Amino acid sequence: MRAGIRDSIKWDESGFSLEGEAPDGEMALSLMQDIMPDILITDVKMPFMDGIELSRRAKKAMPWIKIIILSGHDEFEYAKQAIAIGVEDYLLKPVTSAMLMETLNKVAVRIEEEKEKFKNVEKLIAGMQDIRVSGLIPFLENNKLPMIDMLRYASRADIPGLVEEYLNSFDRKSITSLVFKNYIIVDILMTASKIIEELKGNARYVLSEYSDVSSVLNDDHGAEHTKNLLKSILEKAVEFRDAVTGSKYNEIIARAQEYIKKNYFEKDISLHSVAKEVNISPNHFSMIFSQETGETFINYITRVRLEHAKVLLKTTKKRTADIGYEVGYNDTHYFSYVFKKNTGMTPKEFRNK
Repeated sequence: MRAGIRDSIKWDESGFSLEGEAPDGEMALSLMQDIMPDILITDVKMPFMDGIELSRRAKKAMPWIKIIILSGHDEFEYAKQAIAIGVEDYLLKPVTSAMLMETLNKVAVRIEEEKEKFKNVEKLIAGMQDIRVSGLIPFLENNKLPMIDMLRYASRADIPGLVEEYLNSFDRKSITSLVFKNYIIVDILMTASKIIEELKGNARYVLSEYSDVSSVLNDDHGAEHTKNLLKSILEKAVEFRDAVTGSKYNEIIARAQEYIKKNYFEKDISLHSVAKEVNISPNHFSMIFSQETGETFINYITRVRLEHAKVLLKTTKKRTADIGYEVGYNDTHYFSYVFKKNTGMTPKEFRNK
């Protein structure tokens, strides 16, 4: 089938370029990461990595990619799962060169339409004062953002009014334009991102559902949908601001402590992984954790682990090494050292007490 696709179409006359081929999904993904193609044609059934998994991974690594699935009749239901991933089309075998070219041409039209949209958006954004644009990337940098000062002090209840005020500063007829809607979405994303970064947070985590800007912009939003989208973005920024400032530190510390209590036994739990969970930079998280709890992060997670170890030592006959492993320590000697340092007794002495 692959050889047929390769050899039956006169690629140099088709308007397309055949950039590579692979006999299995793993090899295909590796090849694609070097080529960065516009279109992937994949069978469902392949060794090592099937077409569904290849499509899922390809979309994650290359959100722009268009995928065409080839499927046998008995694989039809299985192939339908790929629709949720965002494939452009699936073709039932046998597939003729004419069928494939018809599909490719439809996909090419969509690609050109998207490229034109992005060109228009880039031109519009590039015209904004004090904005540095390098292609259309998530969270474009900006030195002077609309609403930034108001957002620093607004409450969550103020957000609908802020959005109305923001939109009223433009010609309201403009909101029916896709280019204009894309402009204001990117502008609000930049505003929210700026607030989060000022507070040592990570905008990609806090606004993770909007991190694929190309997907957000490709959706032809209606005016009301766009307004709700703007509110949602700003609400997330304000919620994050409240969580890490003033008396609201307690909320973020509580989330961190709850996460530690549920995952203390994981060998790779760390300051970085917990900070990521609560959307704060590791350095800032370490500082506020110590300030709010009166103990360091390491002391806290050690205390949680040892409290569980004490329970296991008193209520089970498990070996010390096994208990150490269960509470997050790979090395039994290190577990015994930490236990004695913090309790004044070895695990054995504590068990026999």
